[in-house]
Amino acid sequence: MNDRYNKWLNDNGISESDKEILKNMTDKEKEESFSSDLEFGTAGIRGLMGLGSNKMNKYTVGKATVGLANYLNKHHDNPSVVIAYDTRNNSSDYALDAALILNYYGIKTYLFKEYTSTPELSFAVKYLNCTSGIVITSSHNPKEYNGYKVYNNKGGQIVPPEDDLIIKEVNSLDNFESLKYAPKNNELFYITPDEVHESFVKENERAIINKELLDKYAKDIKVTYSSLHGVGIKTAKELLDKYKFNYNIVKEQCIYDGNFTTAPEPNPEYEKNYELGIKYAKENDSDIIILTDPDADRVGAMYKVNNEYKQINGNLIGALFANYILENKNITNNSYMIKSIVSTPLVSKMCKEKGIKCYEVLTGCKNIANKRNELIDKDYLFGFEESLGYMFNINVNDKNGFSSMLSFLEILCYCKSKDITLNDYIENIFKKYGYYKEETLSFVYSGLDGKDVINNYMNSFRNDTIKFDKKHTKKDYLKEENELHTNALKYVFEDNSWIMLRPSGTEPKIKVYLGVKCDSEVSSINELNELKSQINEIFKVEN
Repeated sequence: MNDRYNKWLNDNGISESDKEILKNMTDKEKEESFSSDLEFGTAGIRGLMGLGSNKMNKYTVGKATVGLANYLNKHHDNPSVVIAYDTRNNSSDYALDAALILNYYGIKTYLFKEYTSTPELSFAVKYLNCTSGIVITSSHNPKEYNGYKVYNNKGGQIVPPEDDLIIKEVNSLDNFESLKYAPKNNELFYITPDEVHESFVKENERAIINKELLDKYAKDIKVTYSSLHGVGIKTAKELLDKYKFNYNIVKEQCIYDGNFTTAPEPNPEYEKNYELGIKYAKENDSDIIILTDPDADRVGAMYKVNNEYKQINGNLIGALFANYILENKNITNNSYMIKSIVSTPLVSKMCKEKGIKCYEVLTGCKNIANKRNELIDKDYLFGFEESLGYMFNINVNDKNGFSSMLSFLEILCYCKSKDITLNDYIENIFKKYGYYKEETLSFVYSGLDGKDVINNYMNSFRNDTIKFDKKHTKKDYLKEENELHTNALKYVFEDNSWIMLRPSGTEPKIKVYLGVKCDSEVSSINELNELKSQINEIFKVEN
């Protein structure tokens, strides 16, 4: 820790004013800020904001950008980069810094002039024929965090071997003296043209299967929307207005606010973030409440059942989309879907019944995008991960809250045309395939010893120090010698229930995925609760 701290104090690239702040740090602050280096991982960097080697700041952002610049200049002729940023504190500053550093190193940049979603950045990379893209966001993390994600020329987050080459360049930088900035009025600095946004909005409409349904029934579908203080409100309103949906917005949450005042943990998975939305939904008698996270790549929802609002989890949303696509699009022998290894097997069963392949990839929509790129000659239909990330067959190579919103609303229009409710539609799926129910539990271990605690738990499961009484098979993904090699374990029990464990790649937690399949909803609820109790007992959590 002291070595890192002293290195920053003596680095000529650190400003004198920031060195004064460093000198006034307490021992505790030094430990929090310099206990490690903020590593450039498989898609970029993410962490708490503040001065220090393991935090997001203009120096760690600058170092990542110089490393990216060196990689691009070595491997591409005349590279160009498009840069977006969300509503988080400091996002616009980090984005401008990145652009001017890239310009200094001879790389053309396009910087969005206003807050922009992650899916629009993904689209813009290909639309502008750029070599790479950067988005400054920490997705659904609390206000103290920010992040820096890098995209390849296909509009997907970087994957091997490109990520390893960029990481090598970043790690080769020993100080911050290489952080050089071009003036803003330089010839390589461009503002992203307005036509990019206009084309992106139209591109989302390509996810619609039957526009006639929307033309006829959208006016009868009542919607409440919240952007959780993020970027989503602009594009969401444009799409809702175009098809004349009857909607209202959660006004307090549709204000740009990097402090996320009404949603301190702005994740659409969290039920508490719907409380304001329920109030507005009841005023509008809405059929559905739709939330997007701050960078608008994830979507969550509650739907009306007997005049109350029921949250629908990420697995069931994925199954809804998959079922609707399989029932309403032309399916060929070349058609396929993709899901992450932790997502519901219900979609695999749907695909099997239709006679098509459902590929499994590691968690992260970048892996769905990469698999899609590998299978470019086949008919991609849909891909998803259970954490509210959905990818349709449009020119956005990442999860996308807007195409997801439109697809949700198309299903509601379809239900209206058949004079059934969304709850009826869901029940019909369960009657056909069985009552699947899943839940994800997270166990957080922060602090300096958090990583060791997480590793100890994983080792205890792996070595059967912790084990389950029910007969089961166990799959250790560390033993996989293919693209599924990762630190994860999966238990499948004789009654078709399953448990999967893995450390989070972005937060100090173990994620435990639970799933059951039963003949009735009551049985599935009871069996899932039994699994949940076992896991909570292992992790010493009170029910």
